[in-house]
Amino acid sequence: MATKAELEAELEALRARNAKLEESAEAGAEEKAPTKTSDEIRRLLKEHGVDLSGAEAMGEEVVAEFGRLQKDYPITVLLIAFSLGYVVGRASR
Repeated sequence: MATKAELEAELEALRARNAKLEESAEAGAEEKAPTKTSDEIRRLLKEHGVDLSGAEAMGEEVVAEFGRLQKDYPITVLLIAFSLGYVVGRASR
């Protein structure tokens, strides 16, 4: 079992480390690059040959299919949503 003196020494070391990390985070925030707007991101994707129209169309199809599934099988959709939430919650830990 650790003594009180050892625990206090470790606490001081952790406080010093925390202070250094806070200073570096503040310095990093000042040097942070400006965020890109959605138009800039679209332009960059287009320059690299990525076509967003296909992704947008697929997204619309997924929403339409989910709407149809929700009308035809509401309990199944509820179970899928619960399962997906559970898996995402467990994976994020």
